[in-house]
Amino acid sequence: MSEVLIPAAETGVVSHGAAFDPKAALRSVAISIVVNGVLPFLLYKVLVPYFPSGSVMPLLYASAFPVLGLTANFIRTRIVDIIALCALFGIAYSVASTVLAGEVRLAMIVGSTQGFLIAAAFFASALIRRPLIFFIVRQFVAGNDAERRARFAAASQADGGNTFFIATMVWAFGIAVLGGVGLALAITLPPATFLLAANIVNTAVNLVLVIWTIRFVRARLTPAGGLSAGT
Repeated sequence: MSEVLIPAAETGVVSHGAAFDPKAALRSVAISIVVNGVLPFLLYKVLVPYFPSGSVMPLLYASAFPVLGLTANFIRTRIVDIIALCALFGIAYSVASTVLAGEVRLAMIVGSTQGFLIAAAFFASALIRRPLIFFIVRQFVAGNDAERRARFAAASQADGGNTFFIATMVWAFGIAVLGGVGLALAITLPPATFLLAANIVNTAVNLVLVIWTIRFVRARLTPAGGLSAGT
């Protein structure tokens, strides 16, 4: 039950013109691993003896931690953005697949396919020239400030939207690869180990993608005035 993009939603590496803070990113990554990986792993191990072999119930109960983590993040930030929506989709998809699968291994495998759907959404958004990364970065950089949004949009249009087209395609590829890795882990690992390993892989890949996106977008848009020098 890998929640694609939850680490990215919680990292908070860009916030309305703030510079990338490695300590804050590492702290958020650590929290994400504990909430979305370690705690589900421990709860699953505790609950397994109380249910029949192959039951999906321990896996279903373990999904409560990512839900609580995302809820706490929303209460703290009061922001519902596209990353949070993707994370919510991932959680809902995992819970639904767990309930419908009826068997723990099948639930893990089906739940791991969510990455392919999210990757397809990113890919499609780039093809129709409405790249999702544009809206994600705009949320962090400009918030609801009309003037900053206009400046951000103008900077993006200055290069024909290529910056966010490329960034969104990179994310689509990265998430698809992440989905493939998650699927392989679901097929080969015991359920408890899968919960922990999948979250660590998700966190690492998402953090790399987020840091790359910050540097890539900053290098291309700062000269055009779309980002402040400190973003």
